[in-house]
Amino acid sequence: MKNLVGVLLILMMSTGLLNAQIKDGWTITTEEINPDNYYGVTVANGMIGLVSSSEPLQVEETVLNGVYDYYGRGRVSNILKGFNFADVFLNIDGVRINRSNISGYKQKLDMKKASLETTFMYQDKAEVTYTIRALRHLPFSSLIEVSIRAKEDVNILASSVIKAPDILRNVEQYYSEIDRPHVTIPLMTSVGESPTGKHTVAVSNSFLFSEEHGHQPKVVHEDWHHNQHWMNFSKSIEKGETYSFSIVASEISTEHVEDPFNEAERLTIYG
Repeated sequence: MKNLVGVLLILMMSTGLLNAQIKDGWTITTEEINPDNYYGVTVANGMIGLVSSSEPLQVEETVLNGVYDYYGRGRVSNILKGFNFADVFLNIDGVRINRSNISGYKQKLDMKKASLETTFMYQDKAEVTYTIRALRHLPFSSLIEVSIRAKEDVNILASSVIKAPDILRNVEQYYSEIDRPHVTIPLMTSVGESPTGKHTVAVSNSFLFSEEHGHQPKVVHEDWHHNQHWMNFSKSIEKGETYSFSIVASEISTEHVEDPFNEAERLTIYG
């Protein structure tokens, strides 16, 4: 029992959850998030890891296991920082959501469901819930779920973002739509080389909508920067309505497969 308590205390301190509440044996919840004393938790499946951020709808970084290259510390190899594929930009009535304009900010680490859930309010207009998971059955894939409950009639603009860390070279960005009779799949992809060129890393994202085919929001791709691009959609939500969407993402490298570009897109479509 003493060892268990010690482990929980270490976990709480390492995540910045010093004021956390443990309501059962599986979940740790905090309602006091101090960005100056915040050390993110990692939601991982053994292959990819997503490190949480004190900023809403953001992750601090993503990690791809088993991929090493030389950078930053001379002749010592380091685990390679992959593309950040889990950030979401959310505008409500034309205002970008950030740490300074929300209230009721809370994070919950669920060790049974292997998820990190974040909730907050934007003014009196909307309650937002954001959950990240590293998928157990697809080791190179993750799932991000966003739910928006409207307290008033609101208009949202939601973006899925892929950003390349500075260490990756020769980054290329792609966007396509796979149109089938039963579904349209928006597919955003980035490919880059590790610092020494030893590895090629690829990541691919897609939106998952709850609407039936033909009634889904129109997705627009924006490519404004050489190492960052995003796809977005807009939606009007009526008072009392809850609107949900998800983002599936896959990241893989030449350490794992010969052709990571096509494999990342295949895994995302399959997911």
